[in-house]
Amino acid sequence: MSDLILTGASRGIGHALALALAGPGGRRLVLVARDETRLSTLVADVERKGGRALSVPGDLSTLEGARALGRRLVEVAEPGATLVHNAGVWPSRRVLTPDGLELAFAVNHLAPLAMQQPLLDAGHLRRIMLVSAGLLVKGRFDADRTPTGEDFSSIRTYCDTKLCLALAMRDVAAAHPELDVVVLHPGVVRTDLGARTGPLGWLLSLVKRGWEAPETCGARLARILARERWSPPGDARWMMEEQEQPWPAPTDDERLRQAVRQTTARWLARP
Repeated sequence: MSDLILTGASRGIGHALALALAGPGGRRLVLVARDETRLSTLVADVERKGGRALSVPGDLSTLEGARALGRRLVEVAEPGATLVHNAGVWPSRRVLTPDGLELAFAVNHLAPLAMQQPLLDAGHLRRIMLVSAGLLVKGRFDADRTPTGEDFSSIRTYCDTKLCLALAMRDVAAAHPELDVVVLHPGVVRTDLGARTGPLGWLLSLVKRGWEAPETCGARLARILARERWSPPGDARWMMEEQEQPWPAPTDDERLRQAVRQTTARWLARP
């Protein structure tokens, strides 16, 4: 069985999915995150369940870091691999990366594309799953302001960047008909994504008590990964949890798609 590359594996949905996939006779898990200690612990937990796992620490906050991670994955992952884009951030304030990019635009949009390109060039991928968010329907995009966060919002920026990567993955599917690509909303899950301090953080923690556990979501994603196929060649399908749905209206706006496409290409072309 081919490898499965999972980003954001050290906590939340990624951690739960890794454990849901662990077991005798399963595929090898190539686990990616920044926190080497948590990754090592997860590898040990997977192996205790009879599974196989490899830790590949990596940082998606810079384009060079993302590209270096992609090159490393080419070295360790077997051809025919499945890539699950799960890593993401929901910042509460505007932070610029060393590339001059707003942090969420870098981590949630450009870095996954930069990381997967070496794998695509090497022909190592067969399937790509993007763990996105239903909140992308609230996303907007300003080619001059969004990449650098001049239009930053502690809520909408997350939506904006999720929308951008969903659009980009539709383009990837069209350019690579050999791939099976799905973009999905995983559910409303109780993780530390978007955690805040102060009264707002306290209120959010109360609200999250009613959300589903990461383990529930991990089991759901494992079931989706077990499907023989998600999408027809040259296309990517959108799912809400386990149900295929029409693509949300913003993702069919051709002017928006073109603006994201051009801006993405321009930033990725920078050394």
